[in-house]
Amino acid sequence: MSGRTLRRLLVGTASLALAVPAVADAHIQVRPATAAPDDPAEFTVLVPSERDAHTTTVDLKLPPGLLPFAYGDAPGWKRRLVTAPNGAVERIVWTGRLATDGYATLRFLASTPERPTTLTWKALQRYDDGTVARWIGSPDSESPAPVTRVLAGAARQNAGGEGEDADAATPTAAPAAAPTAAADDDGGDDLALVLAIVALVVALGGTALALRRRSA
Repeated sequence: MSGRTLRRLLVGTASLALAVPAVADAHIQVRPATAAPDDPAEFTVLVPSERDAHTTTVDLKLPPGLLPFAYGDAPGWKRRLVTAPNGAVERIVWTGRLATDGYATLRFLASTPERPTTLTWKALQRYDDGTVARWIGSPDSESPAPVTRVLAGAARQNAGGEGEDADAATPTAAPAAAPTAAADDDGGDDLALVLAIVALVVALGGTALALRRRSA
C-alpha cells in the first residue's frame, strides 16, 4: 500500500468517526451529585435528546428513603405521580415532547434519608418512534443510572425549609459601639490638660534648681 493510499484511508476513517453522533454521554442525569443527610434538597433531572426521534416520556423511579414533597413546573410537560399502597411516591412520570436537539430540566424537592447512603435513580426515556432508553445500569455500563451520594460532610440546602440553617443566612446588625467616657464628659479633657501643665511646671522647676546648684 502506497503512502498516498494510506493517507487517504486515514482521512476517510477520521471523517467517518466525526460523522457518527457522540451519544455515549447523552444520558439522563440527576443533580446534585452529593447531598447532606436529612436535608430538604432540590433535585434536577436533566434530560438530553440522544436520538433522531422525540422524547415523549421520562419515567423516574425514586430511591428508597427519599421523601418528595414539592414539584416544579416544566413548560410543555405534564407530571403524574405513581404511589405505593401506603401512599408513598414511587415514581414520577413526565410526558411532553422534546426536540431532537433539545433538552429538558425537570425539578422537584425531596428530603434525603437520615443516614449516609447512595441514591440510585433508575429512569426510562421513551421516544415517539417506540424505542425506550433504559437508564438502569451500573456507572460503568452503556446505560448508567444516575447516582447521588448522601454524605455526612456535604453542604446542606434546606430547600424550602425553615429553621436555624435558614436563619443563619440572614445577617444581623452589629450592636452600636458604646460611647467613650471622653465623648460623654468634656471635663475629662480639661483635667488631662491641667495635669499636663502641672507636670511641665514641675519639670521646669527641677531643671532650674539643678542649674542653680551647679552655679553655686
